[in-house]
Amino acid sequence: MNAVLQLEARTRETGSRASRRLRQAGFVPGIIYGPGVEPLAISVPTIQLERLVDRHGRGHLINVHVEGEANPRQVVIKQLQRDVLTAQVTHVDFLQVDIHRTITLTVPIAVVGEEQAKRRGLLVTHELAEVEIKCRPTEIPEAITLDISGVTEPGPVTVASLAAPPGVEVLEDPDTVVLSCTLGFGGVEEAEAEAEAGSSTGPAA
Repeated sequence: MNAVLQLEARTRETGSRASRRLRQAGFVPGIIYGPGVEPLAISVPTIQLERLVDRHGRGHLINVHVEGEANPRQVVIKQLQRDVLTAQVTHVDFLQVDIHRTITLTVPIAVVGEEQAKRRGLLVTHELAEVEIKCRPTEIPEAITLDISGVTEPGPVTVASLAAPPGVEVLEDPDTVVLSCTLGFGGVEEAEAEAEAGSSTGPAA
């Protein structure tokens, strides 16, 4: 389980002018919603939100402390909107969750073993960076791991090869391609021959 993150918030006025003023003052307009939850328009400090996303990504349970409320709201980031030119977050949607019920969200794919594949003469092309999962909020993983250290031949590697931790269900089609391995210059056989030649060559006398 990931550590629960903390974020400060306060209620806000709605409307494009009010949102523009908030952004100019260093806040990101957002909303909290969820099953049985009355939608609440809020704003959060831009620097605090950007730092949280940069360090931890989107796959985390967050305690949002809304000014004036006695207890924090447990949420996950459902959607981030960014400025197309500056990439700064311009709006955030938070889904308020029940920690005992499963939710769906998107988490990154972490590929390991890429260097081993390259040493075998394979070129790795990434095609899918994130995957949709279902789990309880307390079981959200940092990422879903894909280990390609054992790949020795060119071809696609699909979602079916992802290693989901216990309690996490991957919702993506198992046949969806995550990455493709193709032959580089010289191919697998030449890379293996070079490695074998290097290991059999002793130091000069």
